Order: sequence, then C-alpha cells, then structure tokens
Amino acid sequence: MKQIRLTEKKMYEFIGQNVGEEVLPVIKFLKNKKNISEFKIAEKTKTEVNAVRNVLYRLQNYNLVSYYRKKDREKGWYISYWTFNKKKVKELIDRLKKESLERYRERLNDEQSNMNAFFICPKACTRVDFHGAVERDFKCSECGSILQQHESERTIAFLKEKIREIEATA
Repeated sequence: MKQIRLTEKKMYEFIGQNVGEEVLPVIKFLKNKKNISEFKIAEKTKTEVNAVRNVLYRLQNYNLVSYYRKKDREKGWYISYWTFNKKKVKELIDRLKKESLERYRERLNDEQSNMNAFFICPKACTRVDFHGAVERDFKCSECGSILQQHESERTIAFLKEKIREIEATA
C-alpha cells in the first residue's frame, strides 16, 4: 500500500468528515498532550462535560483516543484521563478506504451483472431492480410516478472512477 503523508489539515478534515466536525475542538486540544482529565478538556474547550464525554466515546469507537480511570480520593468518583492516538488515524483511513473500495466493487459487480435492469423514478424518489419494479407494478412507492428503465453506463463509469480514485491513494 502506498504511504501517504498525513498533514494536520488532512487529519482534521478526515476526522471531521468521518467522525463529525464537533469532535475537532477536543482533538485539537488533546493533540500532543497525554492523560488529560475530561473535566480539564471540558473547561479548555468551553464545552459541557457530558458533551465532551460523548465526543470522547465516539472517538474511542474509532480507536482515536485511549484513557485510563482513576478514583478521586476526595470525592470518591472515577475520573477518566484521555490521550489522542494520532498513529491510529492512518490505520482508520486505511480501513475505511478498504471498506469503501469493497462497497464500490460490490456495487460495480451488481451493476455490471444486471446491466440496464434497474428502474428509477423520474423524480428520483427510488431506484429498484427489475424484481422490485415488478412488485411495485412499475410505479414509485413514494410518489406514484411510472418507473423508467435506468441506463447503467453512467453509473458504471462513476463507480469505476471512484474505484480508481481510491486505488490511487491506497
């Protein structure tokens, strides 16, 4: 696989697109820091603690942060200390590219196997295969318009181009 240079701009753009823009202030604050309490993160990002926890758990689902818990001796509750795992961003990019590539290849195979056997609503409400069109009496289930046969060439060309783009960066 071709190694890509991950600039800060690319990293933030990728995380924003795939995890959500609202996580970026937390990521920017945690960058180059280790074991920062969720309360300090909330204070420095001027965000409610519960919202910060929500963001941190979402980031954890993508393995972009790690944490450890420690019991506060005075108050008796647990406090989590968080660290941003920048190295995991490249792994996530690679994994999501592979998944995306697989989906595009499956869809391309489906399109090529069923050439021109898809039907679309003229108002673009729905697109179904031949069997779906028969089940609906060739009428759109959303608006009632007559379904029209959809030419697959443009869709196939689009899918091939998306596959080429991903493979060029993979």
